[in-house]
Amino acid sequence: MSGAHIENRPGINALLIGALDGRFDVVIAEDLSRISRDQADTANFFKKMIFLGVPVETVSEGLINELHIGFKSTLNALYLRDLADKTHRGVVAAVLRGGVPGGKLYGYDLVHALDESGEPIRGKRTINPQQAAIVREIFAAYDSGQKLKHICEDLNRRGIEAPNGGKWAPTTLVGSFVRQTGLLRQTLYNGTITFNKMQYRKHPETGRRVSIMRPESEWVTVPVPELAIIEENLFASVQHSLDQRSARQRERKLAPKVMTEEEKREISINRSREWRRSQAITSKRANAVFGGKLYCGKHDEPIVATYARHYSCKSKGCPNRSLNYDQISAFVIKAISTLDQDMIKAHFDNADMVKRRSKLEGEIKRLRKELGDIRTGLNKVIDALGPDARSHEIRAFFDDKSEQIHRTKLDISQCERQLAATSLPKSIDRILARHNKLIAKLRVWSRDPEAVIPLRQIINRLTIHATWDEIEERWDRRCEVTFDFAAIIAADKRLSS
Repeated sequence: MSGAHIENRPGINALLIGALDGRFDVVIAEDLSRISRDQADTANFFKKMIFLGVPVETVSEGLINELHIGFKSTLNALYLRDLADKTHRGVVAAVLRGGVPGGKLYGYDLVHALDESGEPIRGKRTINPQQAAIVREIFAAYDSGQKLKHICEDLNRRGIEAPNGGKWAPTTLVGSFVRQTGLLRQTLYNGTITFNKMQYRKHPETGRRVSIMRPESEWVTVPVPELAIIEENLFASVQHSLDQRSARQRERKLAPKVMTEEEKREISINRSREWRRSQAITSKRANAVFGGKLYCGKHDEPIVATYARHYSCKSKGCPNRSLNYDQISAFVIKAISTLDQDMIKAHFDNADMVKRRSKLEGEIKRLRKELGDIRTGLNKVIDALGPDARSHEIRAFFDDKSEQIHRTKLDISQCERQLAATSLPKSIDRILARHNKLIAKLRVWSRDPEAVIPLRQIINRLTIHATWDEIEERWDRRCEVTFDFAAIIAADKRLSS
């Protein structure tokens, strides 16, 4: 057990409790370092013993006084520091010779062998073929755009153990962006050892080790191409994807700090609207695809259920009264099956959408110019002030500019998302194929929840128009559908991700 900190040593704590209870008259130790190598801890222990009237003696120094505490505690602390430096230098030297620091790493096996002098070879690894295949599979899946959750679910379903022997979790794959940890960021898979990224310090109060990230300039990298599992291009592509996704996550965390209350409220309203749209219909009974969305074309009134599978407009004398469920289902299915490429293209090519796209493109261009101007201005200020400008006013100036940059980046990101939402999607064929499958299910059973639920989410309104046929002397009815194209695109993204 380490003598670097007294808080984590149950024996010393029991000794202090015994001194408080008066169980002994003197404390005798082999050396002062056996009590603690920490200066503050040694001095604090000595003060407590003096207060309780319990002298402290050691075999080497005899009766301890303040001089021993100051001088010997300093030597003990320096010994710890020197030991840590030697250990660190030894590990760095081993890394430069091609050894891999740390314990077992997924995808590799430890090599247990002796060198020419009979000493164990430390840090040597060999590729584990089975685990290496899983690593390649994970990298390929992530590079193809699969979500971390889906990758982990697939591995767990197949009964493949995670590196720690348990189940796979997203944090196992990506770790921490700040600390550059996680399976997908492990540079050894690319044939490079990266060492000296972290340093560990003892917390002065708890005595626990706290990891601190070192500057990238202090990292040690050594090529070991014989241990490469992932091809260089694939590894670089995955690192780029990780940086992009991490940037979006940081943006989500930063956004609330720079948004106005009005923007926060608008986002909250949009989220609530999306949540309501995505909610599945209750499973207590099968619902009609037109439930709550059916309107009369003559009176603009809702057409609601009245009795025994019949529906009526609320206005008396309206031709859209006492309509049979099967009649309405036939009208509705015929209407919603008219979705095609031309209809989707017409929505994205209408004058309002073109105008909105043009406005967003102009706004993005303006914001990027504004961002460039801010950065140029900052560089000029930095060049003019030099590295020694550290006054409170200058720090406040840079903090303000930093917030402006974050805010401008956020505005650019929002505009780009809005521009993407107003642009014609590339997956029209996939959207129509999925839509036609749902229609086919609806033709088999008009209340099939697997078809009703997703179709209801993309329909804004269904309007029944009735016209009198003079020759046949009867009402001809047809259904007009208003699609929610934003919901159609959102559903496609959700189902394809």
